[in-house]
Amino acid sequence: MRRVSRRDFLKTAALGVSGLGTLFIPNNSFSQSASNGAWPIRNEWNYEEFLHYSKWVENIFDFKRGGGVKQKQARLGTILEDDEMNLLNNSDFLGNGNSKIPGSFMTGLTHCGSFPHLLFAYYSFRRALPAAISQITMESGGDIRYSYGNHPIGHVKSTDFSSFESFISTGMERGKFNFVSGNYRTAPNLEGTDSVPISLGRKSLMPGSFCYNANGHMLVVGKISDSGEVGFLDAHPDSSITSNQSLSAIPAVKSAEQGVTGMKKCYDGFRNPRLMRVSGSTIHPFTNAEMVEFGFSIEQYKQMAEIKSKGAISINGQSANTYPQLVKASLRASGNKESPLEFLVNSSNEFASMLAERQDFVQKAWNYVLSNGPISLPNDLTLENIYQANGEWETWSSPSSDVDRKNKYLYILTNLDNMISSFRRTEVYDYSGFNSQAELVSALEIKKRELFSNLSVTYTSSSGRNFTLPLNEIENRLFALSFDPNHPPELRWGAPQGSEERKGMKLLSTPLRSGGSLNTLEAYRLEQGLRYYPVRQDTPTSLDTSKNPTSPPFGTIDEMFMKYK
Repeated sequence: MRRVSRRDFLKTAALGVSGLGTLFIPNNSFSQSASNGAWPIRNEWNYEEFLHYSKWVENIFDFKRGGGVKQKQARLGTILEDDEMNLLNNSDFLGNGNSKIPGSFMTGLTHCGSFPHLLFAYYSFRRALPAAISQITMESGGDIRYSYGNHPIGHVKSTDFSSFESFISTGMERGKFNFVSGNYRTAPNLEGTDSVPISLGRKSLMPGSFCYNANGHMLVVGKISDSGEVGFLDAHPDSSITSNQSLSAIPAVKSAEQGVTGMKKCYDGFRNPRLMRVSGSTIHPFTNAEMVEFGFSIEQYKQMAEIKSKGAISINGQSANTYPQLVKASLRASGNKESPLEFLVNSSNEFASMLAERQDFVQKAWNYVLSNGPISLPNDLTLENIYQANGEWETWSSPSSDVDRKNKYLYILTNLDNMISSFRRTEVYDYSGFNSQAELVSALEIKKRELFSNLSVTYTSSSGRNFTLPLNEIENRLFALSFDPNHPPELRWGAPQGSEERKGMKLLSTPLRSGGSLNTLEAYRLEQGLRYYPVRQDTPTSLDTSKNPTSPPFGTIDEMFMKYK
């Protein structure tokens, strides 16, 4: 494959897909080709190929975020069939790759842990590249997603199978090859893992990179703005895929709490997929040393350890004291200044979209429970809790995604607070048009009031009536939104006692894994403390009110504004 500079590649890519046909020349010099196995392998991984993969993922994100209704709602099988979303269906972009096959069978395999590697494996297949999936085991712990000492003990290789479907189905077989978020929970010094941690620069962190939240969630980078904000593709247990997550999805890295000694716990944060090569008749993973070209580094952990020690560090002229600030400062385009008003508009629209996605999910969950009966709440269990469950609870409850929505709101609050407090003291933000901090606060207040009044969600209650909730009402109910799938939609949306929304409310009991059940309103009351948690928990879920928080972990945006008056 002809070597092309990154600048020339990006310049060519910007011209459109048609310009890529001359860039990816069939790799006739690749002597280590393989014609047997799940698919013919004719190409090899290098940096230009990784940029090609990145372009493919970014295009999916662009249509997920800005395409038609069907494209915004598309699950993996539909994405791969859509010729606009899937550039690999374009012969120029595909190059000397492999023919299209139906990808619908992968939809049922899609969840947050499998989704990143399903994308990567599919791209490898279509582009005639080698692929393998690691088999992970643990040193201790009962759930591979949250265990300790996760490490690979073997690989499922495409060359050992007769079809792409058999390779994927075997490699993603949960319980045997356990392809869940735990596959990314690996120390950086290990060889043969599915991914490696990377430095936080645009040369290594790009669309197609992964982001692992050690509380049990995986995301795929879909877009990076000039301000350094990261937009993610996010898969869910019901196989849906959304695109409104930002850096609010990973407010901290647990690794920073441990430092970098021994590196055993340096696994969360941003990572890139480990590449594969053909050697002889089999496939071997790139070594850590070979992955340096693709960003392999423990720099992000050292930076977070320094922030923990010093309180803040300077990155590209910007002070960073949190993980999102570190990432954003590292990715900010040279000379870019972020507008506070623009940030508020974009983030509020993303927040509204996350809530709209919740509305659709809540309705589906309620219909499921009505048809199939109540779902047991995993309380007082060692190996499961409300965030880390399996089966129906995992599919139809929403404690994890509700944490993401709370963090999205908090992200808006903390960023606006930082933008206001930094007025005229930094070159990072665009304060043009404002002569004083007070003018900035006033403009933000007005815009926030407008956005939160006009953006809304409409849901159907259990009595069959529609209610419209503007964002300013949801803001007031943020910690009243129920995650329990057995609760009617009006409680899922935090309808206050005595409200019109609760009239005619249908009541179902919540079964408990510990035995017995709770009536609707008693379950809602006892679960209040669980709704106050700002992050996913990895300890047993208790309904003992003395063991859970008793108040919200943060205030409102309006309360933050009041500090500056």
